Amino acid sequence: MHHKNRVSLLAGSLFVLLFIIIACASQEVAPMKQELAAEAVAAQQAEMAPASKEESKPVSFYDMEVKPLTPADCARCHLSVFSQIKSEGGKHRIDCVQCHTKYHAYNPVKQNWNEIMPKCQTCHGLIHGDKFAACASCHSNPHAPKTQMAMTPEFAKMCADCHGKVHQELQQNMSKHTKVQCAMCHHQKHGYIPSCMECHKGHSPDQTVKDCLTCHPVHAPLNISIADTVKNDDCGSCHSAVYQKIRSTTTKHGQVACVKCHHSKHKYIPQCQECHGQPHGEVVLKKFPNCLQCHIDVHDLPAKSK
Repeated sequence: MHHKNRVSLLAGSLFVLLFIIIACASQEVAPMKQELAAEAVAAQQAEMAPASKEESKPVSFYDMEVKPLTPADCARCHLSVFSQIKSEGGKHRIDCVQCHTKYHAYNPVKQNWNEIMPKCQTCHGLIHGDKFAACASCHSNPHAPKTQMAMTPEFAKMCADCHGKVHQELQQNMSKHTKVQCAMCHHQKHGYIPSCMECHKGHSPDQTVKDCLTCHPVHAPLNISIADTVKNDDCGSCHSAVYQKIRSTTTKHGQVACVKCHHSKHKYIPQCQECHGQPHGEVVLKKFPNCLQCHIDVHDLPAKSK
């Protein structure tokens, strides 16, 4: 009986100890479950909650970094200017803001046009020297600096600065062209090439400017070179008497072009031997060393025996 009581007491003690262990474990697990559950609920609420006012507000343009306008941006409003630069701008086909560092800044009250417009000297300096600093009086359109240059008497004073070789040629080959101002022929605008027929009549009705230039360099018109394509009719417009003779002669010279004998340059007088060699024997040539002693006129070739 005493033994049974001890067993019962031991079993009860174990049961109490087990109960205490389970109770303690339950107390530690419960807070962890509650903590995890609270975190999950908070995350879900954060997802479902609307964005804050600061996050939904768009970014201001003044908080952004804005780049300068590109030529394409400028062209959208200034298409005619852009097209002109594209076709006639030459070396001015660059980024617009390289010249126009200030733009859309004109104030009609201040009249600050000259202040905001770019200055030619910034890039070019005084390219013509102190002699002529008013660039815009010749290069009136900076978007077409060379193709749209109105020719004026003031402009004509500057021609030799750029066209030195032409000026030298005119001075070394004196003619009426030397005494004429450049603007008299190259009028209207820079680069204009006149027709010779604006001042001169052609040597023949069907003569073209191309025909003129085969003989006459425009800046040395009296320094005439004879091309092998020159027609007898052209020669005959000045040398009418000789021309009539060569046309009417029955000799073979009537079938020969003037430039065949009068080659190389204007007024060149050939020697008969150039074509004919020595047609007579030594005795005849010794007695008559000059062919024209018998063949009096080369353009009609009569002989004394006629």
